[in-house]
Amino acid sequence: MILDGWSMNSTNKQPDRAELVSRYWSGALALLLGVSYRLWLPGAWTQSEFYPAVPLFGVPSWLGTFVTVSLMPLLMVGCGVVFFSGRNGMLRRTGWLAIAVMLLLGFATDQHRLQPWAYQSFLYACLFVLLPSSLWLTALRVLMISVYLYSSIGKFDFQFLHTVGQDFLGTVTRWTPVDISQWDHRTRLIAAGGFPAVELLLAILLVFPRTRRGGGVLAITMHFGLIVILSPWGMHHSLGVLCWNAVLAGQAYLLFVMPEHAKPDEVHGTTQRDESMAGRSVRVMLASVIVLAAVVLPLTERRGRYDQANWRWDHWLSWALYSPHNSRVSVEVHRRVIAEMPLGLRDALRDGDDQDAWREFDLGALSLQARGVPVLPQARYQLKLAIAIAEQQGWSHEIRGVLRSCSDRWDGTREEEWMNQLDAMRNVVAKYW
Repeated sequence: MILDGWSMNSTNKQPDRAELVSRYWSGALALLLGVSYRLWLPGAWTQSEFYPAVPLFGVPSWLGTFVTVSLMPLLMVGCGVVFFSGRNGMLRRTGWLAIAVMLLLGFATDQHRLQPWAYQSFLYACLFVLLPSSLWLTALRVLMISVYLYSSIGKFDFQFLHTVGQDFLGTVTRWTPVDISQWDHRTRLIAAGGFPAVELLLAILLVFPRTRRGGGVLAITMHFGLIVILSPWGMHHSLGVLCWNAVLAGQAYLLFVMPEHAKPDEVHGTTQRDESMAGRSVRVMLASVIVLAAVVLPLTERRGRYDQANWRWDHWLSWALYSPHNSRVSVEVHRRVIAEMPLGLRDALRDGDDQDAWREFDLGALSLQARGVPVLPQARYQLKLAIAIAEQQGWSHEIRGVLRSCSDRWDGTREEEWMNQLDAMRNVVAKYW
């Protein structure tokens, strides 16, 4: 079994720290849910009915209604149960099971909830339910190393080096005497490549026990650096992004830096009871499959440019973080419908050049304003969201868009497909399964 094999060098000092990690992540999840509450509550409660839910697949209406109303309360209850369960392993496992089930239902009823931290929490919840506590740290370390690895690889990319990487570089040097406007193009690209290079280095350091603590310190430094760069004094990203980086910094300490120690009277108890439970081997095998899938599936993220052309894992689920190579949809609406649009939708309109009757409709800005989180960076979702808004508002010929594929890693080029009205958009979205 994969996880059993990886943990052969672990000692009986793990469970004490493992239980701390479990409680820490339950508190972290509650924090992240709180700062992104508009994503998890009914639109009527947050005055954002104009932003429709986009199910991952068809679900019965009664189930959608139940999940919409109960999702946030039950998730918070689950977090509370885990946090205050103490050494009661059964109660803790019940709390994580509730969290896993409700997150899964939340994803199914609205795929916008597939935020990377929510997906990460779902994976953690499954592992906390299936594995004995002696294997928790091993499983979480494997997952986090893969997160840093894929995140870094996704940034060695034309789009990142020429866009977001330059924004990072400009933000950092703005606080220093360095004037990058005097640098030549090649030097600026190399400097921007330093950001993913650091992330790749820490992923490598975390693999080996002798360098793991140094990699953990580097990870903490990187996350606090990102908080500064993405803060209101920098690139002004959403509060959820800042909180997630703070959470990951704390997690890096617990998983990779914190010295191993345990009190003798705490080593026994829940861990030995967990390991003696019937069906342990089956659960560990299932958890190993989950970890293996989470680590391997991101390899398919760039298998073909369009989502519908080849089966591939989503960008965020492949840990393509702060990486602008994702597939996307650009949307425009006709001026004649603007006066009748809800104020929340009008706030997402961009000023045009007045050369035609169309205005850009920024789905990314709409997501931040209505739900307080970034829009899902997936053409499939963005196209379906545009269609759902058009159907809700009664548009037909008043909307059009361009489907843009994932960019080429080497030259940043994309394939484009134009959709001149709602029916054309429906024909394109029908290709997705």
